[in-house]
Amino acid sequence: MSLAHQQEERLQRIIDQTYDKLFGVLFALCKDHDLCADLVQQAYIRVWENLDSIRDDEKIIALLKVYGRNLFLDELRKKARQEEALSQYTPETTAPSPEEKLMEQELQRRLQTTINRLPTQQQQIFRLHKEHAYSYKQISTRLNITTGTIETQMNRALKFLRKELGR
Repeated sequence: MSLAHQQEERLQRIIDQTYDKLFGVLFALCKDHDLCADLVQQAYIRVWENLDSIRDDEKIIALLKVYGRNLFLDELRKKARQEEALSQYTPETTAPSPEEKLMEQELQRRLQTTINRLPTQQQQIFRLHKEHAYSYKQISTRLNITTGTIETQMNRALKFLRKELGR
């Protein structure tokens, strides 16, 4: 059996053993079936590209989750850049009405009140990342905590905010 054939079989075993779990984790993040399917496929492509350096197939799901999460974050950044670029070229058709301004102010007030209810460390991490655009690595250096802790705290903060703000 050729090495290429062995590698293909190994990848197929990995996919068979991890697909449902990986899809579930990524779907929970993005809530979009098509995007989730793309992210899963891209994660397996990354595994294929790095298959020679992957030693432990039993722990591959952790690596796949990291690949998937990073791919999802890349998609969010890409979408944000596209929206920002589009907004620069889209003329404002009308100024916001007083009602719209009031609704925006109320939403901002509710958001800030809800953020203030987060535990201190979650609040600090959330504000550094979302309001000051710090990367997880920059936050890690500044607060002297691991990026894994930052990721966990951000996920908890976002889950809390979604629940409290009804999204």
